[in-house]
Amino acid sequence: SLSHTHTFSSFLPTNTYFLTHDSMLRMLCAVVVSAVAVVALSDAVPIGAFAQYGGAPTDLDTIARDLLRQLSADTKAVNHTLLVTEKSSFHMFATNRTEACHYHPGDTVSRVLIGGGQFYVDYGDPLPQKVLDTFQIPEGKVHAYDGATNGPSVVLVQWTPPFHPGYTIPATGCKGL
Repeated sequence: SLSHTHTFSSFLPTNTYFLTHDSMLRMLCAVVVSAVAVVALSDAVPIGAFAQYGGAPTDLDTIARDLLRQLSADTKAVNHTLLVTEKSSFHMFATNRTEACHYHPGDTVSRVLIGGGQFYVDYGDPLPQKVLDTFQIPEGKVHAYDGATNGPSVVLVQWTPPFHPGYTIPATGCKGL
């Protein structure tokens, strides 16, 4: 809120308005949250394309914007399958939540494209993830991604072998979760 003063400083004219400390913090938080949403949806943050050998490239920017638009208070995570081969599958996820602790029956490679977050693991403190950070998780190792730490997150994931029903197995042991 604005506070009104007639005698703030000899350098300021009378009837000058200034922000209280609390109102400045509230405004700063609102600006940061708004900036994260604008940056996440902005054309000014290109994340590139995804292409399979011999195939046409897929525009990841368009997919990311579409996924982010689908997030809401009720929809905490959405995904788009980019490619499934005999050996691996590639997916783009947008999330504004923290996953439950789990593991997969295969290797995971995750790369943050927008936003950021942290991985909860069983061997130490949560591992911060910023844009372009890549994290490899071996088969059977528990983890959970918090994609809400820096606003909504978009992550590119490769699973080997490919994703299939039952690929995400609930677990315990993620420290700090």
